[in-house]
Amino acid sequence: MNQFPIILTKELDPKKRFCYNGKPLDFSIVDFWKWNQSDFIENRNRGILAEYLIKQALGIESSTRLEWDSFDFKTKENVKIEVKSAAFIQAWEQTKLSSIRFDIAPKRTLLKDGNYSEKKVRNSDLYIFCLLHHKDQNTINPMDLSQWTFYLVLTEEINQTCKDQLSVGISTLERLRHIKTDFIGIKQSYLKAISTIPNIQYI
Repeated sequence: MNQFPIILTKELDPKKRFCYNGKPLDFSIVDFWKWNQSDFIENRNRGILAEYLIKQALGIESSTRLEWDSFDFKTKENVKIEVKSAAFIQAWEQTKLSSIRFDIAPKRTLLKDGNYSEKKVRNSDLYIFCLLHHKDQNTINPMDLSQWTFYLVLTEEINQTCKDQLSVGISTLERLRHIKTDFIGIKQSYLKAISTIPNIQYI
């Protein structure tokens, strides 16, 4: 047994306050969240938000997020999902809209002994690419889910077509076999996509 096993994340009470020597201070978990994660347009937070949207759309049961896993979610059908996000509008000053690129780079797998595999692979069965497609800086609102478009692509299709490619743009993405949908259609699109995966275990 490892001396330092995995630390399991527990869901926090938003009202729980920070403390010093057992004495509660006047700021709480939710104060930290508001300070740290109010900007959903910023790349890091937008990526985490995109994962949360997929969790909600597919009804995935996970109380907290796992940062370092080899894929983002495993569904009740044992389908491993990788979620990627991109947007035309960024939090920083822009002279033009951003070009859309989604990361599809093969990664090393974290092994049970804490080391990483030598070979780089794509560890998921399915990619869901989440595009915040809105282009008006004055009205962009990542919480308005009509401003998002979602592309579902089987990892096998990416492996066959993109090989060792590190990223993919919209034009290439739309040449792949894919399903394009809005937020409301994610669950139906997911079920359609996984129906072509052999040996899916429905639980």
